Amino acid sequence: MQPIKILEGVAPDAIPQSVLVSPVPLVLKGLVKTWPIVRAAEQSARAGFDYLCQFYNGELVNTAIGDANNAGAIFYNQDFTGFAYERARSLLTGVYDNIHNLQASGSARAYYVDSAPVDFCVPGFRAHNDINLAPFAPRVSLWMGNKTIVSAHHDIPDNIACVVMGRRRFVLFPPAQLKNLYIGPLDFNPAGPAISMVDLHNPDFEKYPRYREALAHAQIAELEPGDAIYIPSMWWHHVEGLMPFNLMVNYWWTAFPSYLGSPQDAFTHALMNIRSLPADERAHWKNLFDHYIFDSNPDNTAHIPQEKLGVLGEVDEMAARRIRSQLLNRLNR
Repeated sequence: MQPIKILEGVAPDAIPQSVLVSPVPLVLKGLVKTWPIVRAAEQSARAGFDYLCQFYNGELVNTAIGDANNAGAIFYNQDFTGFAYERARSLLTGVYDNIHNLQASGSARAYYVDSAPVDFCVPGFRAHNDINLAPFAPRVSLWMGNKTIVSAHHDIPDNIACVVMGRRRFVLFPPAQLKNLYIGPLDFNPAGPAISMVDLHNPDFEKYPRYREALAHAQIAELEPGDAIYIPSMWWHHVEGLMPFNLMVNYWWTAFPSYLGSPQDAFTHALMNIRSLPADERAHWKNLFDHYIFDSNPDNTAHIPQEKLGVLGEVDEMAARRIRSQLLNRLNR
């Protein structure tokens, strides 16, 4: 594995555009080290947690509580009929004690709060602990837990993840390593997005031989409190909490307007109706996708009058609404 490139001296209110459009991951060393919550946590994890809770409004958060033998992994159960944890809705104020009690009992069970919306659960937190991503309007979330492990998965948005307490290890794989990561079911998965089926720490190369190639392209970083990592869209990332109590704040955003919808919807629809076509028809559709989407350029439509381009031209919000309405009508037939 190669280390992820480190950038020093990036300020939370002046993140360079070159970072936000980087095609490769970057460690932003000390990006949020001046956050009040990071400074509070320097006294103790409890002090940092208490600082967070002063903003808490009582909304319940999603928790995952692992099986007794899952050793921190947010993963499938042994017979692949479900997952190695139970879901619950919990008060944020009880999370620290629940994690502390598990540690005191010697249990390695995972305890995980995932994607708790900051503005909804701890309003006011970002007035004192934030980064500037203007003109984007990011989705900001809390991730909290003990020594949890989430297998390699990817997200559609770009991501800056800020370690506030504890330490986290990130192992990243380029999008092109999809075939070598042995991704599990797309619509039956323990982490939201689909995950790699391979145990990073104990890979079964007989069962997953191409995983050696994935590891050859892997990049790794361990982040301390105050550090952050930029993860470009669609990069696979395996994430581990390394301390008894870990807290991370992440920022998701997309460079395309929200009114255009998610590429995931187009992908899911293609799985349903293009994948099942005969091979020659799939080849025709691949040619169409390449021509109009993946290899799109102005020369492809230069022969069409500008005012008649329709969906081949620039799609503004009004046009997007019209196209979406047409799609809904066709899908509902």
